[in-house]
Amino acid sequence: MDPLMSISPAELYNHRRGNRTYRGYTIPLSVGDAQEKLLPAAPSIGSANREGLMEIFWSPFTLLLVFVPLGVASDALEWGDGWTFVLNFIALLPLAKLLGDATEELAVALKNDAVAGMLNATFGNVVEMMITVNTLRARKMPVAERTNVVKCTLLGSILSNLLLVLGMSFCFGGLTEVKVQAAASIVEGEKEQKFAMKGVNMSMGLLTFCCMSFALPTLFAQGYQDNMKDLLDVSHNGALLVASAYVAFLFFQLVSHKHTLDKDEGRLTKDHGTEDSEDRPPLSIWLSILMMVVITVITDKISDYLCESIHGVTGSVNLDFLGTILLPIAGNACEHLGAVRFAMDDKPGLAVGIAVGSSTQVALFVVPFAVIVGWILDVPMTLDFGLINTAVIFFSVLLVTVLMADGRSHWLKGYLLMLAYTFIAVLFWNLPPKMS
Repeated sequence: MDPLMSISPAELYNHRRGNRTYRGYTIPLSVGDAQEKLLPAAPSIGSANREGLMEIFWSPFTLLLVFVPLGVASDALEWGDGWTFVLNFIALLPLAKLLGDATEELAVALKNDAVAGMLNATFGNVVEMMITVNTLRARKMPVAERTNVVKCTLLGSILSNLLLVLGMSFCFGGLTEVKVQAAASIVEGEKEQKFAMKGVNMSMGLLTFCCMSFALPTLFAQGYQDNMKDLLDVSHNGALLVASAYVAFLFFQLVSHKHTLDKDEGRLTKDHGTEDSEDRPPLSIWLSILMMVVITVITDKISDYLCESIHGVTGSVNLDFLGTILLPIAGNACEHLGAVRFAMDDKPGLAVGIAVGSSTQVALFVVPFAVIVGWILDVPMTLDFGLINTAVIFFSVLLVTVLMADGRSHWLKGYLLMLAYTFIAVLFWNLPPKMS
């Protein structure tokens, strides 16, 4: 997923024109760039599109596109589930990045806050959504295995952002040399970074609410194990309630309190200079749409091949480990690298916004989306995540909330978060099927 997938359209517009912003975390231009300057002549649409496409495809991830035809061939020529899984897993990495880039380009080109905001909200986690739908429809897997893989994948996506991405950002951001000594987000004399807390507190509150939405149906299922009808009723209504919380969160973030969040981060970043960001205009609307459609279709087919091969590889890899640890990497690898890069560049607000914001999106939007899709497909997808999974997500949210309470980060906090993620990975690697 692209590091800027979840940015609001207004923030994307500012990002293109020099101000880096993410979920209300604003990083203004350097003093020299802030001075009035003559604007260059606008390039033609054709040259702008060529320049934009070259920039999008000029990435090491692009080299991995060679695995796309190999993944298709592995399914068509029946090379076996093992090869099909590995090849299509790798193929998803560059496709997720390109889909994120196309979404960002279209959001900037639209110049309409409402439409672009909904676009980013929907396509911000489109890879997870595709894996969810294709897994629930997978013909080779038993129904119980389908729902278990979906739950593990969504749980893993939340955990990877909340523990691994945030932990790596804190750790590497706290160990790299300070580049801008005058930055208000850096504590002088020691490498300790500061970030604004208003947006973070809101996101952590929403994640705590999501923990409740997982825990209550799970406890209900433990007490009434044979009452699937009532559990489905609780889950379906709960999913609608959680989805409504996501809509309210978008309104809060993009409309009612947007300037409040901007001002909060502005206190920390007003002295933090950064190099000018992209000055080029975005791709044209039609090229952005065409790029999104083509990549979405290809990504859907690749994720379908991947999901159909899962059942065949569970004999050699623990299903819970595969769903919780491996599958989330396919949609989040680019995002992981982006957050760490921002932290190492002394932009902790962006790194925190990516990690915590992405976890919030998955918990508030993709999880209820999965339950509703299961409802439509007549697959018993519930909010009963099991006692182990519920405990894991609860203690993860609790740990992150405690470590971020003071609005400061350093390498030790990052190390603790990475240790927690490693502990969970070991747990799921050894988790017996009966406890799944």
